[in-house]
Amino acid sequence: MNIVNVGYDSTNYYVLADARPKLLVDVGWPGTLPKLQHHCTRKGIQLPDIPYLLVTHYHPDHAGLVNDLQRLGVTLIVLETQLAAIPTLRTYMKSEHPYHEIDVAAARHVRCADSRAFLAQADIRGEIITTPGHSDDSVSLVLDDGAAFTGDLTPPFLASADPADPVYRSWQALRAIGGRTIYPGHGPTRPLNPVSY
Repeated sequence: MNIVNVGYDSTNYYVLADARPKLLVDVGWPGTLPKLQHHCTRKGIQLPDIPYLLVTHYHPDHAGLVNDLQRLGVTLIVLETQLAAIPTLRTYMKSEHPYHEIDVAAARHVRCADSRAFLAQADIRGEIITTPGHSDDSVSLVLDDGAAFTGDLTPPFLASADPADPVYRSWQALRAIGGRTIYPGHGPTRPLNPVSY
C-alpha cells in the first residue's frame, strides 16, 4: 500500500493507494478544494477516483471540505462515535468560510467493531479504532503493516503517563493493535515507541 501525503497549509492529508486510490484520510479547510486538487494532481491522483474518505475528527482543518468531496462522488465513512460531532463542525466556522453542511445520510455508516470487514471490502488491511484525547470523536486508522493515521492525537512523548488519561489509553490501544509508524495530522511521520513514555 502506497501512502501519499497530499497535505498543505501545515496539515497532512493522506491517500492510500496501490494501482488506484482507495482511501483519503482527512481533508482541508472550507474553500481550499483547489489546493487539495492541485496537490493530488501533482502526485498523479484525481479526487473523483478516490472511493472513500475517512475523517479522524470533525475540526475545520480535517473535515471542512467533506461536502465538496461528497459532491465529487467520494463516500464519507462515518463511525458511530463521530455522529454527534458532525453538527458541531459548523460552530467552528467563521462567517467568511464557504462551509457546506455534510450530507450524513449519504455517508457510509460503519461501526468500529465492523471496520476491519468494511476496509477489507475496499482491499485495505487494517481497522479503525476510537482514540479520544484531542476530541471525543477522534478515531485512528491502523493498517496491518503498522501505519497509524492518528489525526491530532497528542504525541505520545507529550502525553501523560496517567492510565486514567484518555490520551494515554488511546496510545496504549494503538500499540496493542500493532501501530508502529505514526502518520499525524501535523508534523512528520515518526516511529511509535513500543513502550510507554
